Amino acid sequence: MLHLRHLTRIYRSKNSFIEILRKSNNLVITTTASVRPCRLSTQNAQEYSTTTRTDVVNNQPESSDDNILKRVLKRVGFSPNTKTRLRVSSHLLYESVADKINYLNFFKAFDMPNTFNSWFLVTELHVWMLLVRAMAEGSESGEDGRFLRNCIVEVMWGDVNARAKKLGTHNPSKTREQIEILSEQFQAALIAYDEGIMSDDRVLAGALWRRFFAMNCDDIIKIERLVKYVREQTVLLDQLQREDFLQKPKIAWADLEKITV
Repeated sequence: MLHLRHLTRIYRSKNSFIEILRKSNNLVITTTASVRPCRLSTQNAQEYSTTTRTDVVNNQPESSDDNILKRVLKRVGFSPNTKTRLRVSSHLLYESVADKINYLNFFKAFDMPNTFNSWFLVTELHVWMLLVRAMAEGSESGEDGRFLRNCIVEVMWGDVNARAKKLGTHNPSKTREQIEILSEQFQAALIAYDEGIMSDDRVLAGALWRRFFAMNCDDIIKIERLVKYVREQTVLLDQLQREDFLQKPKIAWADLEKITV
């Protein structure tokens, strides 16, 4: 089961998050007041990820040079606690899904067609798990966890919007309509998945059957396998130290091929 610190924070700010999700169409096209744009390129994100901080060794007092260096790094966004650092982390966390998940394994394991909608369903599930983990780092307004969560959502919609435009270049209005439908489905999926992770496997299985499988799966083994995957993955995320999630993301996704029931 997911660590208690996750479960107690999921619903504390759910109403405010639902309000943000209701504005998700604006997240795709424009910037809302609740979520600011993450304008760092992938190259910049990779460069920022190599940044390290200077620690005090053996409790020795820091020199004035060290203090000056830290102040300079903080001003330019290198401090691990700045919003800039969290924006960079949001890109790296989302890229751990979009670039590292083996989508073909999911399509094959769960008899999904190789389509944009199938890609989104797999992405949505993994992004949701990142959001749950982020909320453990602070769910209140202004706290790191909530800020990171909002930024991950915006990065995701930026990617979804770009991919959808490439696929629907000849019919922009249809593309926008598709994004709006996905936005509504996304908010409903997060609520259902939250309830599932806080409950037993039966409730989680129901949420996955309705959303991930679109109520079109009669093979209980497949559903059970995905439930087990989600449970194991949330445990792996829960075990990450704050630094390995917020500051220098090191996400290890479970290998679906090794999940058996």
